[in-house]
Amino acid sequence: MLALATFPTLFPGFANPIDVIWWVLLGLKLVALLDAAFRPRAVFVAADKLTKPGWVLILATFTLSQIFQSWLSFFGLIGIVAAGVYLVDARPALRAAAGRGRGGWGIRRRRGPRPL
Repeated sequence: MLALATFPTLFPGFANPIDVIWWVLLGLKLVALLDAAFRPRAVFVAADKLTKPGWVLILATFTLSQIFQSWLSFFGLIGIVAAGVYLVDARPALRAAAGRGRGGWGIRRRRGPRPL
């Protein structure tokens, strides 16, 4: 008999809501780790944040702890907080220090000469 095409059979890693949460948190930690890894070292100094090796070491450690342990472990929960702090606090400061900030909420810089 043919197996039914249900969500757990189509996507085996997403069988229940806990698995979905695990994958989302792993993605969050990986985004933070890759963002920290590809930023130039000088931007961290210019933004007056923790150094690049410090952020990369913290984020890599807690990403690996989620893979080998659980996201509900002590290190897993600290890793969620560390990735959140990086994405909410450090990343916008790094973007602003690199000159790639948004320039405000919907406010664009005026190009050209100033009006009289």
